[in-house]
Amino acid sequence: MVHFLHIAELDGMGGMRELSQHEVPDNVSHTGNLWVHLDCNIKSGEHWLSSLEGVPSAVVEALFAEETRPRVERIGQGLLLTLRGVNLNPNSSPTDMVSLRIWFTPNLIVTTRRRRLLSVQDIFSEFKKGTGPISTSDLLTQLTKALTIRMAGTIDTLEDLLSDLEEDMGQGIQLSQRALLVEKRLETVRLRRFLAPQKEAINKLSLDHSELLSETQVIEIRESVNDLTRYLESLESLRERSLFMQEEFVNLQAERMNARMYVLSLLSGIFLPLSFLTGLFGINIGGMPGVDNGMSFWYFCISLSVLGGIQYWLMKKSRWF
Repeated sequence: MVHFLHIAELDGMGGMRELSQHEVPDNVSHTGNLWVHLDCNIKSGEHWLSSLEGVPSAVVEALFAEETRPRVERIGQGLLLTLRGVNLNPNSSPTDMVSLRIWFTPNLIVTTRRRRLLSVQDIFSEFKKGTGPISTSDLLTQLTKALTIRMAGTIDTLEDLLSDLEEDMGQGIQLSQRALLVEKRLETVRLRRFLAPQKEAINKLSLDHSELLSETQVIEIRESVNDLTRYLESLESLRERSLFMQEEFVNLQAERMNARMYVLSLLSGIFLPLSFLTGLFGINIGGMPGVDNGMSFWYFCISLSVLGGIQYWLMKKSRWF
């Protein structure tokens, strides 16, 4: 028994009809527009796809692979696409990007995922309103567009957080700020790691395989490429700002440390001769001056105070303070 997430037959007018698994064809159809959505974690889906006539084994392996990276390849009579979307599931990091694997033919599109993607839910919401894709190529275009649009909020949030962090660091540095800065910098790196190859993959789709898409669909996919280019530029800017803030953090910490060491050095400079004198007059041997005079201790304390004051005055005059 195969557990399909969705089996949708597109009606060509923006709507769809949910099919039962008994209505799924056993080969790649050359008529109609069918969308089959599978969960990679359910092995029966892999067995069903392997038995589907017309699907190369390389496609099956790619759709159910453990690790993926964004790419577009022509295999057999269709296209294999692997794209990534931000992870907006509860208690998850958006930068822990979720892969969507796609096998596209003019009449059948098979998608697989390991974790829930809100971009797919967006498409089904459009179907319910009667404004969804009208063909498999339109569905491919809308999936690409939805995955790209969903990234905007995550990148905008990163920009806002780093802007707030910049303002907070201007008022004073705390250890928690450094931890937050490192965290956001890593998120920026993780996003850029997948967005760069995704941009290349979608651009390749619009250029090398445009014969499978209408002119309007090619334009929409190129708009997604433009959006990804803008996102990458924003991430590059965020990376540079993060590096600058990290350098500023290190510099300010070094300034604080230098200021403290400077004060300690001045104090050491004042007390060094005083310590020498107290050590010298603290030896217990004969011949020490003032041993028989009861006021010698007080004379000595006054001398130390005067000497300390003179040292302070000299340092002040030399602008050491």
